[in-house]
Amino acid sequence: MIDLHTHILPKMDDGASSSTLSLDMLRMEASQRVDTVVLTPHFYREEEEPEAFLQRRASSFLRLQERIDELPKEERGQLPTLLLGAEVAWTPNMDEWEALPQLCMGKSSLLLLELPFYPWDKGMFHQLYDLIGKTGVTPVIAHLERYMRGQRWSGIQEILALGVPIQLSSGAFLTMGGRRLVRQLLHAGMGFLLASDCHNATTRPPNMGEAIAVIRKKFSKEVAGDLQRQMSVVKRQLV
Repeated sequence: MIDLHTHILPKMDDGASSSTLSLDMLRMEASQRVDTVVLTPHFYREEEEPEAFLQRRASSFLRLQERIDELPKEERGQLPTLLLGAEVAWTPNMDEWEALPQLCMGKSSLLLLELPFYPWDKGMFHQLYDLIGKTGVTPVIAHLERYMRGQRWSGIQEILALGVPIQLSSGAFLTMGGRRLVRQLLHAGMGFLLASDCHNATTRPPNMGEAIAVIRKKFSKEVAGDLQRQMSVVKRQLV
């Protein structure tokens, strides 16, 4: 199983504050049978140049890898495979970024994209069409359920009509309110990818295993089967 949205890289954003915490989170992922983790720290173009972000990410990944290398061989072998990516906040004219491919997940052309939390307008959608049509990059819309309370349903429907992958957070399946939002999306015919969007080991932990169990218990076998197939397809693109 793959977790494609995480904030495990140490000291990159509001996620893991140390390599020690990063290791704890990776152990939690492994205990839930996650064998591949994409490291997707926040990237905000208005705060940082892509080149500076990529350098910071490389340094953080090196620190984490050094800590992993210090572990006993048996424990190292039990940890998930790590891939690099980013959670990129939507910005106008993203289709003009030269560094865009380096922000994609693993070896793929899939870009984890965080949309604005303020009301969406036609300009944003035109920009999304440019991103898809001009760059060869496919956006994966991050945590769609988080936008639903602040956006009109017509805007959500327009996102679904883009035909790009949609990621839902595992935490959305663990509350009644979250499951209600998910059912509304599924009723609209949406397929989805699952990811933890984990930030720490306590309040926002890796919880893929718990969410998968809920999906199998409270949703249909068809939903669980479709999820497994979509996750397998994406995993093959990334590694």
